[in-house]
Amino acid sequence: MNKIQVFSICIVFFLPLCISQIHAQSLYVDARVGDMDRIEESKYKASGVTVVRNSNGELISVVRVDASRYLNDPIVDKFLESEPEFLIKQGIVGEKRVSLFEVEVDYYNPECIEETFQVPGYNDPCNWYHRVFVTMLGITDEKGESYNAFRGLNHVYTLKTMDDITTIWHILSMN
Repeated sequence: MNKIQVFSICIVFFLPLCISQIHAQSLYVDARVGDMDRIEESKYKASGVTVVRNSNGELISVVRVDASRYLNDPIVDKFLESEPEFLIKQGIVGEKRVSLFEVEVDYYNPECIEETFQVPGYNDPCNWYHRVFVTMLGITDEKGESYNAFRGLNHVYTLKTMDDITTIWHILSMN
């Protein structure tokens, strides 16, 4: 084999590998998601279980999610402490007060939507589907403003017309 052939083989096999490595490294970002921070540095640990049932009440799926982002705002504590039934258990571990909260959120997907979107799944207002890849716990303050308290990524699952969705969040708070 002469030098030109060896050089050509190296370019064909190794150049695409180098380019894909460079491209993959350029896609890495550690951006904030709106007003949300990474949960690892917080006093919270949160996870949710989403149960999806069809319009007949039959179980379609159960999906678990761990929150990776949270809203660093006193409104989250205020929300969790606003309803006594949210607090499940409280105790002292070491020198920290640990509280376990459970928040259940029900969603209902209507039979027909008012507006069709220009994305896959929404081309018929009464026979639509949606692919869910993020689970969030939304809260509303006393002024009626909405916030996302916790957010986690999960594997995609599909929701269809009139599916019932229940997400049960378990939130540990350590003070």
